[in-house]
Amino acid sequence: MIANSLLRCALIGVALIFCSSSVEASAEVWGVNAEVEGYRNLGRGSCQDSRGKMYSYLQREMAFPDAITCAQKECERFGNLGSYRGFEFSVGKRCTCLFDVDQAPAVPDSEGAPVYVGGSDGGDGDVFSTTAMPGTTCFSNSPGSMIQVHAALALLSSASIFMLL
Repeated sequence: MIANSLLRCALIGVALIFCSSSVEASAEVWGVNAEVEGYRNLGRGSCQDSRGKMYSYLQREMAFPDAITCAQKECERFGNLGSYRGFEFSVGKRCTCLFDVDQAPAVPDSEGAPVYVGGSDGGDGDVFSTTAMPGTTCFSNSPGSMIQVHAALALLSSASIFMLL
């Protein structure tokens, strides 16, 4: 009976390590693990503040080739605003610039100007974590953000193996 429990724990630990590696490998295809200079990649999910609130946003209605282009060609122009918190990049190649609650800047709406969609949410202050939902990657420009979500999978795997000892 104890041997069966140990075997199950070992299998769970190996499965968690394998799943974590598989998720990371497939994530590379669309840039979930991308490194963007000046930003901290918090991993998959929408960015959240310390209260679990998402941020107000601006999203240009066009596709961007990768997270680096999203940061450099779109969101970094807001970098001097104290309310700018970072950006999200999605599997649909959408670039979403994030701001504190009701602090998204006005964008030109003249003929020929880029088209944006936006929304307001209750996020305020530094990015703290993510929703961990697949499809979007959170990039924070604040230095004190939490570690990537996949680190939690590694910790869980280690705990499972430790249980075997």
